[in-house]
Amino acid sequence: MMIAIDESSKLVYEGQGHYGYGLWPSPVLSLATPILEETDFQKLPPDADLYSAKLLFREDSFDPVTRVRRGRFYVNPGTQPQPWKVTPHSFLPSQALTPMSLHGFDGRSALNMFGEGFEKALIALGSRQAFTLWRVIGVERIVTGEDLFTLRARSTLGVLPELDQSAIPDHARHKVNETVGKLIEAAYRAGPESVVDRARDVAQWCIGAWLSTKEGDPSLRLIDLWELSGKISEKDFAVIRNTGRSLARLHARNKPNVQEEKSTRPVTEDDAEYSIAAVGLVLRELGWSN
Repeated sequence: MMIAIDESSKLVYEGQGHYGYGLWPSPVLSLATPILEETDFQKLPPDADLYSAKLLFREDSFDPVTRVRRGRFYVNPGTQPQPWKVTPHSFLPSQALTPMSLHGFDGRSALNMFGEGFEKALIALGSRQAFTLWRVIGVERIVTGEDLFTLRARSTLGVLPELDQSAIPDHARHKVNETVGKLIEAAYRAGPESVVDRARDVAQWCIGAWLSTKEGDPSLRLIDLWELSGKISEKDFAVIRNTGRSLARLHARNKPNVQEEKSTRPVTEDDAEYSIAAVGLVLRELGWSN
């Protein structure tokens, strides 16, 4: 199946072989960009102009509770606009069967854009000015020959708690808010490697500020996260100690020399989600959240 959009009216048509019929209500369509590595963020279209769209996502359903979105992708075949013949649109009942120049997108080859790595891909929906990140969690072939994708939002909603500003030591408050803010920004706008890096930064500063206040030793704020976590009593604060060390180890996997020396796997989207959840756990264990 194919879809096509009238540039002037923004009405959407569906069909095969450039013969189509109008869709009403019009489906929600978003510009889509596969993100397989950090540099792919540069491929985001600068605006929502259909001429710059290489891939469109058509939303079929969205659950705001689970943040799961289902829909289909359509590929720009290259030449735009295209000659279509369409039946009268229900929104324009007086329209006769007539040739139209429409922007057409093909849904039959969408899965080929991802290759075998589609399950590891992030999908950026929107333009460079405003976009959200989604993770592919499933694909199924439907009777129209199209692939129905299930996406889940990548965000910090429900994971990072709201900070209790009064509980954070005065000397550490500004930096805590700064590092948490950078982690939130990375969660919405960066690849998994950057998310893990920013999560490590939050954990190092928060644990260091907490332990230095507890022990009366400001130098603890300057220690690397792995060594810092080792100074925490496992008997009394095992969760903080072990979570800090896991984030330190995950951060180290971003380093090429560690990957080569330890033969470790690269950081994945699952690791990014874990690192955000781990920071939320640390903040709650420190008593710095509402």
